[in-house]
Amino acid sequence: MKQKTKDYLKKKFDSEQISVMEEFYDKELNAMLEAEEKLLSKTQFKTAKSAILPRIAFYKTCLLYVDYEQAIEYSRELFYQQSDWFRKFAKGITTTKTSSNFFKWIFVKSLKSDVWDSEICKYDKTGLDFNMTRCLYSDLCYKYDSKEFAPVFCGGDYFVFGDMKKLEFSRTETIGEGGKICDFHFANKN
Repeated sequence: MKQKTKDYLKKKFDSEQISVMEEFYDKELNAMLEAEEKLLSKTQFKTAKSAILPRIAFYKTCLLYVDYEQAIEYSRELFYQQSDWFRKFAKGITTTKTSSNFFKWIFVKSLKSDVWDSEICKYDKTGLDFNMTRCLYSDLCYKYDSKEFAPVFCGGDYFVFGDMKKLEFSRTETIGEGGKICDFHFANKN
């Protein structure tokens, strides 16, 4: 368990609970990593190892001492703390039309990853729209009996992209929240 995660736990649980939680977390995460390393592509495993499985393991660890609603809230809070640097990056890189176009270009390149299946619907000077029909984040939440946690990842998109200067982010549905697709819309602001 990383030190920042331990520091977060110290604000919510006593030292005896944290000791149990650290051991449980490490076993849970290691078991998931061992299983997924054999099944996922190199790119998928890298994403699962760094961004998905540690958060699922943290959520499941919190369930040792709190109900699922509180575990989701603690997990969301930690996730947003850990993602704040990217929120600041997204906000900073979208301060001009030129940098917003660069952001869209980077995003289009990232959609070629096998972490999700996506279809670009629009990519022009007015914005970027694409649909995801498969999402590794949601897939792994369901696989590890944590489907109620998937919307935390979906909400992370609003946290990260919701405050951009020259692009407006919107979405009407996500796979993690029971939709058939994740529809992403980045519209240029005037």
